[in-house]
Amino acid sequence: MSRVVSTVRTAAVASAVVTLAAGSVVFGPPAAAEPQPVDAETGPVAFANVASLSVTDDGYGRPGGSVISETQRSPLTPGTSRLGESRTALPNSEGERAAMGPNYRLDIEHHDVGAGLAPSGVPEATARADFTLIDLANEVTVLTMHRAATSALCTSAVTQETDASAVRLSLVNGDGELQPVALPKDGGEVVVEDLPFGASVELGEGEEATSDVRIRQVGRFDELLRQDQWRDGEVTAASGWLIEIDTHVRSGGNERLAPPLPGEATPQESDSPPEGQRQVPRTIETTLVLGGVSCSVPRDFAPGGGGHAEPAAPAPSVPVTIPAGVGAPVSHTASAEGAAGPRPATVWGVALLAGGAVLGGAALVLARRSRSSRSRP
Repeated sequence: MSRVVSTVRTAAVASAVVTLAAGSVVFGPPAAAEPQPVDAETGPVAFANVASLSVTDDGYGRPGGSVISETQRSPLTPGTSRLGESRTALPNSEGERAAMGPNYRLDIEHHDVGAGLAPSGVPEATARADFTLIDLANEVTVLTMHRAATSALCTSAVTQETDASAVRLSLVNGDGELQPVALPKDGGEVVVEDLPFGASVELGEGEEATSDVRIRQVGRFDELLRQDQWRDGEVTAASGWLIEIDTHVRSGGNERLAPPLPGEATPQESDSPPEGQRQVPRTIETTLVLGGVSCSVPRDFAPGGGGHAEPAAPAPSVPVTIPAGVGAPVSHTASAEGAAGPRPATVWGVALLAGGAVLGGAALVLARRSRSSRSRP
């Protein structure tokens, strides 16, 4: 009988140990909660772009081409997306040159461009770089901006911070030489006219040009040059350096002509007027944005609240880098992640519980046999 009792006690102890182990896996203190993804369509988000250029008017009232460099989007969980080192100029490929014209080159050096989401859900975007704009057709350096920096931070729905600065700004003067220019203050702008350079697009044979330049800070989200995937929110802040160039084109060797006489046709569908038609001056309008950034949050957003997390849904696979856009916005289809399998801790918990149940049943059987042995004469 002692052997039977000993066996019962051993089985009972083993059952208790296994049951306790299973309880520690399933019912023990929970692990630290993983950050939940913010909503991809309405949650906090930040965007950052190193540079973009668009011919907004080709001189005949029509929009021209555009190039938008790679854009960083903040991840859906805490982290930062940064621009890769391959972007060193705009345009940077034959396709980009075909879109914006062959005459402008914007050199980009020492860039540090990123968009991030803090653990508290606060979105932030920053862009830093050195810029040099060159008119290749006239071999003129139009402007330089040394250590340009822009930022946008949305700490709450009622508090947003933006900034745009540079260590030094230089513009070409009437003699074709660079000279330092004071940065525009908040709400102000730098305006310089009749400068000796042309447009990014090719001009007609024998045409001459001078350009006017305006430089100011980006003040509104709709002033940014961006792809369709770059969205705003219920509360949005934006920053960047906005450069507008008006290039006045005229026939070579002639003074600028007055506007066309009443009833006189104006060319609309070609880069040069029909043969025999009086040449009229035209203005090509070009826009650049350097260091475009923005941040957006929902109207009821508060830091630390998870940024409207969706705990029941898996994080969608949304790219944090939007590819460069040439001529038109670039579309990108996000692929949804597949359903995840069971967690390893859950599998072990079920297995241990099952083992405990088996050993517990064995203990009961042995106990019944023990009582049966004691009751026999």
